[in-house]
Amino acid sequence: MAIPDREVPDYFRLVYPRETITARTQELGREISEWAADAMATDGHQILGICILRGGVFFFSDLLKSIAYTVEPSFCRCRSYSVDANTPGDTFEITVRPEGIRGRRVLLIDDICDSGRTMSHMARYCLDHGTTEVRTAVLIHRIHEDSIYTPDYVGFRYDGPEWFAGYGMEDRNHRANYPDVYVIAPDRAGE
Repeated sequence: MAIPDREVPDYFRLVYPRETITARTQELGREISEWAADAMATDGHQILGICILRGGVFFFSDLLKSIAYTVEPSFCRCRSYSVDANTPGDTFEITVRPEGIRGRRVLLIDDICDSGRTMSHMARYCLDHGTTEVRTAVLIHRIHEDSIYTPDYVGFRYDGPEWFAGYGMEDRNHRANYPDVYVIAPDRAGE
């Protein structure tokens, strides 16, 4: 059964079509597979993949399926932006703490690394709670002069202030389930 066409707002500009996302995610899965294999051989257990909800859920699912070794899925929820406007928020909030991280290698997975606050905070949290090694994977790493964190595995690097929508990223809490990634020009964000 075919997926029906989606209404794409005229202020969206396609930057990463689903085929490009799929191909790049599979490449990242192959890279991460080496680390996952080492974890099994050295530590005797699988890595723990932690999805940073909500935005990371689509990339998380596709990335885990692209890793050739077993990965245990886990979830946490972080928020550092406003769901009512396409703008970064002034607060940082974690509402669910990941469990079962002590003595494990952890792969944190999110849709985007912008300022790096979420990844930095979560990596520090995991290490403070007994994780032996933390690596991070994001679909998009925005090149940002004030960024405090660089992810280990990056699907795409993007230089620009536009807001992203689709593939987990939201246009004012809408269109996160679109399979492609779009940008919204800064003058149209928050419409």
